[in-house]
Amino acid sequence: MKKFLILLFILINLVIFSQKIALVENNDIIFKEIKIEELSVDNLFEVLSSYKNSLVPQNILNAYYFVDTALILDFNSSLIQNFTVEEEFLFLLQVLYTLFENIQGIDRIYILEDGKQTNLLVKYVNIYFSFPKELYKIPN
Repeated sequence: MKKFLILLFILINLVIFSQKIALVENNDIIFKEIKIEELSVDNLFEVLSSYKNSLVPQNILNAYYFVDTALILDFNSSLIQNFTVEEEFLFLLQVLYTLFENIQGIDRIYILEDGKQTNLLVKYVNIYFSFPKELYKIPN
């Protein structure tokens, strides 16, 4: 019985504390299960930027804000200015999939650059409007 309880405790911990993050492989998004002790937007960006096959640069996040059920991200635009159209698109997908999968209670994400609302992320992706959660759910 004691062994069963220990095994059950380990399985519950794996389920409760494991998250999925989005990474780039062969110009496609893949999902990896990871374990983060303290789940926060800062920690997710730190984990994303630590992987070799990630387009998320270190220190990209200037700030983030929760407003009702929206998450507002403020990016450091100088770190992504040289992205190609593919890199820009995959970077955005990595961020959106990872945050929607792991941060509970948000239904949309807005993106600012250096504290200001802009039309384009770099040169290609329109970020003027929010990104709704329904479009960025990780497939089972």
